Amino acid sequence: MTKLEIEELFFRHIKLETRPVAVVMHRDRNQLSRKPFPMKMNVCQLISLARHAGRAVAGVPDRMVCAIGASCTGLIATTKPFVTGEAAVGKYTADREAGRVFFSNTFKLGDKGKVYDALELAPLGEAAFEPAVVLFYGNPAQIMRLVYSVVWDNGEKVAADTVAEAAVCSAIGFVLSEDRPVIGFPCAGDRRFGGTQNHELVFAAPWHTVRDAMVVNLEALAAQGPLYPVPPHVFYEPV
Repeated sequence: MTKLEIEELFFRHIKLETRPVAVVMHRDRNQLSRKPFPMKMNVCQLISLARHAGRAVAGVPDRMVCAIGASCTGLIATTKPFVTGEAAVGKYTADREAGRVFFSNTFKLGDKGKVYDALELAPLGEAAFEPAVVLFYGNPAQIMRLVYSVVWDNGEKVAADTVAEAAVCSAIGFVLSEDRPVIGFPCAGDRRFGGTQNHELVFAAPWHTVRDAMVVNLEALAAQGPLYPVPPHVFYEPV
């Protein structure tokens, strides 16, 4: 199946509201197929352009404001306030120690230092590159079906990140590092700057998992009946 056919399959079976987003990371920004915007834009904004507007986009760390997002994706080494926990104090936690634990539970590729120099994103169906990660946004019932499409043939649970900080960036980093899917609770920044809606969760998976397993499994699930919305059971007598 082509990337566009795969995208259409997800729309057909789980009625996505926005397009799945293909993500690839580059160690050298000279590998980018397009120029980043001249203004500063965070990862969540670039994702929004891809999933809402159908734009292919690129980003580099020196044109981003969100240090935690850049840290999670390995575009920079994790900066000190996110190591000590100072950045969380008064915002997410009561004190620095709680903040340190909070950010230690936020998956950050940047904890190992700078890994990448740029990233490229596009709607999955139009991606001119081979993705490393695919991002889906959806409501809990839609994400449930994505989980089933992963576990159908192995029964293994899908990881969930409940820190709710830099979730989509953390999810990208997690998938790149662990090579398995993860569910995230989008942070306030994603909602404020990326336009993520109150009902949306994020689901990130390796491209090979989407291509080789989720597509086949979703078709198998759909053979049992409609996947989304879940049909109500109405075979009862009203009283």
